[in-house]
Amino acid sequence: MYKPRLKPWEYPASDCLTLCKGCHSKEHGLVEPDSGWTLVSIDDLGGLDGICERKGCGTEIRYEHITYHPNWGYKSVGSTCVEHLTREDQFLSQEVLKVFKNISGFINTSVWENGVTKNGKHFTYTTYSHHQIRIYGKGTYFSYQIALKRKGERWFDYGEFIQAKNKTLDQVKELGFIVLKGLITNDETEKELLRNIYSRIR
Repeated sequence: MYKPRLKPWEYPASDCLTLCKGCHSKEHGLVEPDSGWTLVSIDDLGGLDGICERKGCGTEIRYEHITYHPNWGYKSVGSTCVEHLTREDQFLSQEVLKVFKNISGFINTSVWENGVTKNGKHFTYTTYSHHQIRIYGKGTYFSYQIALKRKGERWFDYGEFIQAKNKTLDQVKELGFIVLKGLITNDETEKELLRNIYSRIR
């Protein structure tokens, strides 16, 4: 705290805080702070297409963390530069990354087969944890359906058709998995993260 016209020895002790040179520089905004950042979003760029903007880093990154500091504005950083984030946001960052990796793992390892409905409608489908994702259409005009298999029963409860226009097949698979995972998970944090991810990419 600074008070006009006071000499250093004239301050009450409660107004003074001893800082090292580095922390003093941070207080004056000369060095990037390592706290007070808020995580705005995390985006999967699909490859090492981003650059970490943390001073002195410059590493190519796939998972782009958009952070905000009231005195420094917005900054895009990688997953290893999480010291920009608060502890709460560090936890959130780790959880979001875990969800993204699960989605990516599903897209790259799931086995899809072809099927035909009783009405002769063709679809592509896969099974995940006894449940099913069905995708109808071709080109960029797709719709998908989630089928939840009830425990101990042999039939599926098919949900409504969800339109997914102007999406690639992989993007529709991704949306279908996010919806299915959100329906079956019991983890409220994961459910909320999936809901947010879905709303951004939908």
